Formats: sequence, C-alpha cells, structure tokens
Amino acid sequence: MATANCSPKLDNAVVEDLLTMLIKYKGRSEFRNYRKLRDIPAFTASLSASRNINAKDVVKFDKVWTNNGNHYDPNTGIFIAPREGLYHVSTTVMSVSGKTVYVHIWQNEIKTVGLFPGTGYSEATANMVLHLKKGDKVTVRGGGRFPYLFSSSDYYSMFSAYLIA
Repeated sequence: MATANCSPKLDNAVVEDLLTMLIKYKGRSEFRNYRKLRDIPAFTASLSASRNINAKDVVKFDKVWTNNGNHYDPNTGIFIAPREGLYHVSTTVMSVSGKTVYVHIWQNEIKTVGLFPGTGYSEATANMVLHLKKGDKVTVRGGGRFPYLFSSSDYYSMFSAYLIA
C-alpha cells in the first residue's frame, strides 16, 4: 500500500486535468455538462456546535458541505455573489433546550426575513429568492434578545445559497 500527502489544490488540479482529458477524448455531453455544473455558484454549510449570538452578529456556519467557486467563507459566515442573478437562499435554525433564538437573513446591510422557531429544540426554516448583484453579501445574523442557537455534530442549523438564473 502506498500513501502520500497532497494538498487539496494539487488534488483538484489533477482531477481537473483528468476531466479535461476525458472531455477531449470522449467529447461526450455528460463531461461537458460537468464544467457547467461546477461553475454554478452554490454552497451549503452547517453549524457544528451551539452558539450564543448577539444582535447583528454574523453566524459562522463552519462545516462546509458544498462550496462551488469558494464564494462562501466559513471564517466570516459571508456568501459573496460572484455575478448578478437570482439566488435561492435558505437557512434552518434550532433553538437551545428551554431557550429561544431569533435570526434574520441579510442582503448587504438590509435585513430580510426573520426566523423565530420558539422555545427548546424547535426549528424554523426560511427559503427565499434574492436578486443579487455581483459583490452582494448574504449572511445570517442574530436578531436580538434571543441568542440561543443550537447545533451539534448532527448539524441542525444550516445556511445555503445557489444561483438559479
């Protein structure tokens, strides 16, 4: 058995080269569609542990499942639209046992929909379509007096967005 250490960037470069060779060799539509799918800005990230969030604090969803184009930054909790278009944005949050949580989805510095799931292991989900311009920022932020956001290694709270048109 052979083992090696490779950086993710190197691994991705090798995969890219292999796909490019397959596309040239085969010329098949399923390989051509791969490049189109890969270019669609999309991400899904979850929260790996409970947090207390103050008003307007950005929630940093730290477990990234998908991040096409790397337009979501788990260190800041910010998704930056790489191009203008209609984006589907979604978040689900859960409150801590015996406590409540209140959050909003924000587009730049504009508060949009709020979520207030109720007391103790209650969940709320918001789905919306936003018209984003290139460089617009989308975040989930604390809504005020109710800071008790629950999550765990089962990833109950999440944030997601992708370009639809």
